[in-house]
Amino acid sequence: MGKQKYDWQKIKLEFMLSEFDDVQPFLKQRYNKDTAKNKQIADSTKWWWKEKQEYKQKIYQEALKRKWKEASKELSNKMERYEMLGEEILQWMEDQFNELKQTTKKGEKKKKLYSNDIMNIWKIKRTEMWLPTNISKTENTNKEERNDLTDEETEALKQLLKKNKN
Repeated sequence: MGKQKYDWQKIKLEFMLSEFDDVQPFLKQRYNKDTAKNKQIADSTKWWWKEKQEYKQKIYQEALKRKWKEASKELSNKMERYEMLGEEILQWMEDQFNELKQTTKKGEKKKKLYSNDIMNIWKIKRTEMWLPTNISKTENTNKEERNDLTDEETEALKQLLKKNKN
């Protein structure tokens, strides 16, 4: 068996670590060799581009896994913070109500708990959790449409009006 002219494992490693995606431009620039003209080089480098694509895909998948782990850990930390914030708010409100129940000493002003305070705290918590903060009611009824009373409802209304007259 004759001596091998090129160290294909070394060249392959260089190719895998290079910025080139195709073997031919890599060999032309590094070694001034053309794979189209040399069958030995073409055979030795066959499927390197495919292996490189698989290698890149593997690196991408690993990076994606790491990114997802970081994101999930960050989200988990935020959720713990939100839960703690919610518990603190509830505890504060409970303390405020307990203080309101207590009788005040002579000359002391009675503390008041304003609904605006509660709403502001509620809005802060909802904002932190990226939830909507406006409370609104929507009715999807047609005001022109009117339902008639059933016979039972009409009878009940008559009896109610009769009792109110007496």
